[in-house]
Amino acid sequence: MGKIYLCVTAVVILVLASMLLFTSCSSIKIKDYPATRTSFEYETDDSVALYDPESGYIANQSRGFRGEAYINLGTGEAYPGSGESYVERLKSQAETYADDGITLMQVYVYMGKYCNTDIPQSAFEQLKEYFELIESYGFKMLLRFAYETEASEAGPKTGDIENHCKQIKTFIAKNEELFCKTVYAVQLGMIGLWGEGHGSIHKIDVKKVAVALADAIPENIPLMVRTPEFLSKIPEELEGRFGVHDDFLVGYDHEWGMMSWDDENYPKLLNKCKYTVTDGEMPWGRAGERIDALGVVKQCAGYGLTSMSIEHNYKEDGNSYCIEQWKTQYLTAEQLKENNLPYNPVLLEDGKISIYDYLRCHLGYHLVATDLRIGGGKASFMITNYGFACPYNYQMKIYVDGVEVQPYEKYDYIDLVQFGQKLYEFDYNGGEISVEFVNARDRGDKIRLYNSIPYVDGKNVILSA
Repeated sequence: MGKIYLCVTAVVILVLASMLLFTSCSSIKIKDYPATRTSFEYETDDSVALYDPESGYIANQSRGFRGEAYINLGTGEAYPGSGESYVERLKSQAETYADDGITLMQVYVYMGKYCNTDIPQSAFEQLKEYFELIESYGFKMLLRFAYETEASEAGPKTGDIENHCKQIKTFIAKNEELFCKTVYAVQLGMIGLWGEGHGSIHKIDVKKVAVALADAIPENIPLMVRTPEFLSKIPEELEGRFGVHDDFLVGYDHEWGMMSWDDENYPKLLNKCKYTVTDGEMPWGRAGERIDALGVVKQCAGYGLTSMSIEHNYKEDGNSYCIEQWKTQYLTAEQLKENNLPYNPVLLEDGKISIYDYLRCHLGYHLVATDLRIGGGKASFMITNYGFACPYNYQMKIYVDGVEVQPYEKYDYIDLVQFGQKLYEFDYNGGEISVEFVNARDRGDKIRLYNSIPYVDGKNVILSA
């Protein structure tokens, strides 16, 4: 993959300059969302046993660090021109990051062979087999369809992309269970180099492509776009489905970032992100870009990142970069408090936590049960989210002795956005109390709470019988 990285480095200035030009010529309109909290409202107790870090990392799905894999449809290779097998690429990623406990893989599906023609059935059969391979590893995908790695007249036009979206819709309909089990989010992709929305020789109608992709992807699968400009082109009726992905996290206001931090729309963008699914990555370590560690952490929290690339700026070609170095660089409780960063106090050792562990544990949701109360024919408990993002599209069920009961106030995952805390009360006359968080897209994807309590068949037992 070294050739790929060198190619990316060689063109990055040209590409990002084109992004900057595009940004400066575009208008940005970000929808207003209710302001989220910047601190926790309630102190919690240990009436439900708190998590013991000695028991090891909890690798919940649909959140956290992610690897990066590719498949070039119609060929046996991963990245176009790499000569590397897409099967070996995935295997290598799984092995490389096994100790990091990743459950996510960003997957680029390159369709460059079919820019100006229909995608053949044989390519979709190959794609289905790849999804099954992903499933065998236990990964979920952050999926991006793309065409070009170099600007070419053979690149797709708007009509080509719309036609392919119709084909993709048919493919998903035939394989919906597999798709929903393996895909946790889809990036708009499709436009420009690497699907990042820039560098295409053809003028692509972003709105038409976004509408076509949204029509192809099931409604309960979250979507993302690369820039606020693209987000501003999303029709109002679809806006709630779309978040963003910032692929240039460096920790300070940079001309190649998502937008100027002084822009009046920037706070609105950050607030919007708390209600959707967002993703990000740092530039490659070999690019030599200066990284502000605390600044990146604040960006991750600011965007409410659900996932972040561990492939970028970690251990490239045997060299160690930021993420590796962050294993021995620490954030103190004082720093976390001063910067309004959410954190689970039990994870701190001697009042500090490594940047690596902080990100690994707090990307996405991080749910803890506390404040169990019983009396007067009722019971209640609190769920606190110490993570950056809400448990997007997860449903909660409460059980007493295995029988589902309804809380007095209906659960909504939006109640558990960053710094979210919610008390759930219900009728109770004795017996085991358990709580289950299950993904509405994939009934086998369930959340294990960050408590030292029994976890049985996807149920967190907060009070044993």
